Amino acid sequence: MALAERETLNLALEALREKLVLPEETVILKEDNAYRNYDAIVQIMNVEFLCEVKNTVTTATVGNIANRLKTLAATEKRPVLLIAKYITPTVTADLATNGINTLDCAGNCHIRYVKGNKIIFHLANKGEKNTLMAEKPYPVFQEAGLKVIFYLLQEFTNVNKPYREIQKATGVSLGAIKNVFDVLVERNFVLMTNSKRTLKNINALLNLWTENYNQVLKPKLLLSRMTFRTNEQRIKWLAMELPDGMYWGGESGANMVDSYLEPGAFDIYTQIPAAHLLKTGFVRFDEKGEIRIYKKFWNWETENHLVPPILTYADLIGSGNSRCIEMAERLLDHGLKDYK
Repeated sequence: MALAERETLNLALEALREKLVLPEETVILKEDNAYRNYDAIVQIMNVEFLCEVKNTVTTATVGNIANRLKTLAATEKRPVLLIAKYITPTVTADLATNGINTLDCAGNCHIRYVKGNKIIFHLANKGEKNTLMAEKPYPVFQEAGLKVIFYLLQEFTNVNKPYREIQKATGVSLGAIKNVFDVLVERNFVLMTNSKRTLKNINALLNLWTENYNQVLKPKLLLSRMTFRTNEQRIKWLAMELPDGMYWGGESGANMVDSYLEPGAFDIYTQIPAAHLLKTGFVRFDEKGEIRIYKKFWNWETENHLVPPILTYADLIGSGNSRCIEMAERLLDHGLKDYK
């Protein structure tokens, strides 16, 4: 576990003891030096919780985290606990509803241990003001870095392309591209040899890109929202032919790949004015509509009016919706096997 994560862990455990007036021996950090797919083990009231430690958890990042914790709990058959410097109240409530325990560095928590159908203990505290400022995303996961990493993840051989070619595909300056590569090498996502570069730890890089894309870049891309003119047109949304320059993403894009998921929201990425969609006769502008129009941010063509597959995956994870996350996992198991 990195030093910053250990500091977050210790601060959160101290806050838990202080705010709930718990004796020192009630909450214990247990040493676990072997490699595991969790960050630490914390013993609370003689029950061991497997912990994941994060800096900040928001609606944009929670989907991916929650999915990992659910998988961890099912695999290890032990309770799990998400610890972070800050977790928004909305996210805390959503996680609690999904049975995921939480604790932040202000002492806000929802920790429940259930054995069989019986609640053994339930520790809850909310409303504590968090004086720790949410940290900014790591620089490589700002807008320019996200565009470069997105390109590298499309085809793993793209990592060996000349900087000029990467610039043409991403619109990112040569200096920024070099900075991104320097950081990716430092963080062990790119291996440099005398003859070539190799992309490494692809699943971890995809997860980081997904979280930061939803938090940093995607909100900036939103152009407008629309809704279907009639319920019948909404049901028959597949009959709406997108104009050239528009691409389905999110739930609608996933449905076109695998009809398992019936879309409740519709993401469209465009390189032409959003008003062109009105020509289909299916939609109208609506500030609260279920159709979200985003600016296309990549410079290469895709087939069948679909965004690149990992963007569909990121849209699904970023929704925070359990059925969308399940669909994202289906994509990983089938069309995106190389990313697992």
